[in-house]
Amino acid sequence: MTDSTKNLIGGGVSFSTVVQGETVIFTLPDRPDPVLAGLPRQSATFVGRRTQLDQALAALAPTAPDRTSDTVAVTGLAGMGKTELVLQVAHRAMRREGWFPGGVLFVDLHGYDARRKLSPKRALDTLLRALGIFPQDIPPRIEERAALYRSALGALADAGQRVLVVLDDVPATEKIHFLLPSDGRTATLVSARHSLSELNSLTLTLQQLPAGEGRQLLGDSLLASLPGDARVTDQSDEADRLVTLCGGLPLALRILASLLVDVPTRPLSQLRRDLENAHSRLSLLSREQRAVTAAFDLSYRKLTKDQAKLFRLTCLHPGPDFSTEAAAQLYGKDVKETERLLLDLDRRHLVAARDPYGRWEQHSLVRLYSWERLTSGDDSWGECLIRLLAHMHKMTTVAYDMVFATRAPSPQAKSVFPHRTAALQWLEAERHTLVAATLWTGAAKDDLMCVALAEPVSQILMEMRYFEDARGVLNAGIRSSQRRKDRFHEASLLSSLGVTLRETRKLRKSVRAHDKAIKICRQLKKRKALASALNNLGLSLHEQRKFERAVTVHVEAARLFRRADDRTGVARALSNTGETLIELGRVEEASRVLGKAVKIFRKQGDLRGYAQALGGLASATREAGKAKRALELHKRALSLADGLIMPHHRAVELSNFAGTLITTGEFEAALTAQREAWGIFQHLGDRRGEATILGNMALLRQQQGKWHKAVRLHTLGLEAFLEGRDDHGLATELSHLAHALLQQGCNTEALENLELAADLYHQIGDTERASSTLNAIKKVRRRVSVGVGPTVSRR
Repeated sequence: MTDSTKNLIGGGVSFSTVVQGETVIFTLPDRPDPVLAGLPRQSATFVGRRTQLDQALAALAPTAPDRTSDTVAVTGLAGMGKTELVLQVAHRAMRREGWFPGGVLFVDLHGYDARRKLSPKRALDTLLRALGIFPQDIPPRIEERAALYRSALGALADAGQRVLVVLDDVPATEKIHFLLPSDGRTATLVSARHSLSELNSLTLTLQQLPAGEGRQLLGDSLLASLPGDARVTDQSDEADRLVTLCGGLPLALRILASLLVDVPTRPLSQLRRDLENAHSRLSLLSREQRAVTAAFDLSYRKLTKDQAKLFRLTCLHPGPDFSTEAAAQLYGKDVKETERLLLDLDRRHLVAARDPYGRWEQHSLVRLYSWERLTSGDDSWGECLIRLLAHMHKMTTVAYDMVFATRAPSPQAKSVFPHRTAALQWLEAERHTLVAATLWTGAAKDDLMCVALAEPVSQILMEMRYFEDARGVLNAGIRSSQRRKDRFHEASLLSSLGVTLRETRKLRKSVRAHDKAIKICRQLKKRKALASALNNLGLSLHEQRKFERAVTVHVEAARLFRRADDRTGVARALSNTGETLIELGRVEEASRVLGKAVKIFRKQGDLRGYAQALGGLASATREAGKAKRALELHKRALSLADGLIMPHHRAVELSNFAGTLITTGEFEAALTAQREAWGIFQHLGDRRGEATILGNMALLRQQQGKWHKAVRLHTLGLEAFLEGRDDHGLATELSHLAHALLQQGCNTEALENLELAADLYHQIGDTERASSTLNAIKKVRRRVSVGVGPTVSRR
């Protein structure tokens, strides 16, 4: 045992809690996640905009003289090249040494695409995750999210890790100000089609390219594909007329260049005549719409039948981007052929390849044009959409089975995904699409498909701790099931909603959702569904510390599972019963119940349930005074690699294991287990889990007589319990902190904490703890004579 203290805090930036303890190594991310934060590629044929480019870079420089704003706004008509200018500026700024060592955050809000639009609130969720904020710590209200986002960026700037924020295609909403940093050093690039006069920013409004620059863009785009092609140079007058017909819009000029690439012998004069004819057909449209739509028309007319069909169908995909496999489902052909056609469309700027390879997106104007062509034609696109949605449902179910199922994945899952990591990567890549598809089917009142998607998608989102998205999906599914009068699935989704609400500490709403599900299941006389809903209700009651009622509910669930001949369900209910009995102090009864659950799980081959039940049995065994036997059970649970496969379950078991190690006096081993659990809880964003570990580490320090360290850890535990919205845990931590303070002679502070704890216990209805805490307060007051004379608080 040593009393030396070694603290290493490096490799990143702290803007809230830093834990100090004996040999604690804590590394925070030093830059945003590159998957979320990476910039899209810039074009190799950027032309013009030199003045605006220089102005923007000057404004973003860290030593910019007379800076009045750290925000640069780029506005202009659709197709005018706003996004390209923003990307050119951002890429150049990122290459300047010392400008943005903290990295870049890029978010495309799709402000004018009704189906893909990202609200400022949801954008803040993406930005906070990219900054390393754990999902559990992201507040529900937009004002709170904005405050946390600004604090994080400010802390990075303070630490010399200045970040560049790029907000592309922002919607016309006053809430956009929530996405703007406020520290005076973090720089922001914004693009929008509408005026942003309300922002305190350098505003650059893009106009059409003049003839010379437009001609250069047309020529450079042509030469990029056909080096040595001299048509633009040789026919400069015709090129200038094309620029005029395109309204100087870069998007339209790039599309015309792709048409010239397709036919190297085509003279510009013929392309100009075709474009003039298209203009005459579009005379009622605004100038920029005429220019772009005319260019789209010309490009579309040159597509082969297969290319045109795939182009029309791409607009049906509900997500912000799509995979080659998803496009193949829409098209109805194999992936290789679909990929070839997508590459053809990419060359014509009708889709755009994005990173990683195999994913694609469309400019909002192109997507709108694609939709217009689809709805004006005779494609059987309803069948295509059903095929895509069915594919998404199948892939989601298979991926879930591969990643989260308690048993070994089915051969079908292995045939689609080679391993769990591949399945998890697919789920993460398609997460936004899965959410969008479920919400879209609900809004379109395709209720059967909405319900079919809502069940697996919500389960995945809950497991991945995207609780806000899970709630949206579940609510959509519930509305669809109600419209279909599908009471069975309504009950199932309500029960899942209750689980989500429990995880976000909305316990009263959670219980109400479970009660509704139970009522429906009783009416339908669905025994197994009722048992599952009751089991979930018991977990929420446990969190409310209504242990007696929770036991009653779990016992009823076990009885119903038994009558339904669901042995695994019986074991789950028994395991939950045992854990609640431990809280009630009925450890012998808990051991018997948990022992039964262990045997059933083992016999059923459910290693996930088996490992969790072993951990519960270990805790009951420890409480019964058999610590050495408890250690054996903990070690067996932790050794099951296929048992505690979910990190959260392993962290809980490590925490319980550490508690037993403390009982046996193995403090260093306990500290090692606590550190591992703490790291997992941090990674998952589980603030309540962190709080529990911090409190237990503090108790360990109390056992060692290291009171200063105990006080520090208890204080950090208080902060975590407060953020985790666990009032009972907060009250308990206040009591433990008070004990440590008393050992240091800080009597006044100790009494203040005890009084706060007593009040909290009273508010949450734990009368026994409230009474014992009040008695403790009386004893301390008598001992130190508080109220009779002054008390000196020593630190």
